[in-house]
Amino acid sequence: MTRNTQAEEKLEGFISKLESLGYRVREVQKKPQIYSINGELVNIRSRSKHKEASIGRLFWYSIAFNVLHEVKWVIYLTTESDYFIKFPSSFLENLKDRMYPDRNKAGVGVFDIDWDNLMIVLKQGETIRINEYYHNLIDEDYYPFF
Repeated sequence: MTRNTQAEEKLEGFISKLESLGYRVREVQKKPQIYSINGELVNIRSRSKHKEASIGRLFWYSIAFNVLHEVKWVIYLTTESDYFIKFPSSFLENLKDRMYPDRNKAGVGVFDIDWDNLMIVLKQGETIRINEYYHNLIDEDYYPFF
């Protein structure tokens, strides 16, 4: 498996920034990446590349459905370590039948995040606005709660 150093650096920057803001962060598990943030279990996913589409920048993500039963939140880091989407695991659980199946792994769903328009893109082009799940670590009004 090829290491994605940009994605790893983005994750490290995110964790460091959370800690500098006073969040209590502890790594619980490496694969999948599960952290305890202020006592709540969180799966954190990072991607370094996006694809340009007619609707905006799309970041491809996946989720192993069994992880949704282990964590309360799933965080998807997007353009930089300060900007992210924080979904309740129940939100993704409710969408799992509308995600693309992963051709190589059973029990994994695939979707895109349209960063420019803050939408999740599911199979058959279905889109759902995700503005309420957007957070950043720059503006205090957008800090996440755990």
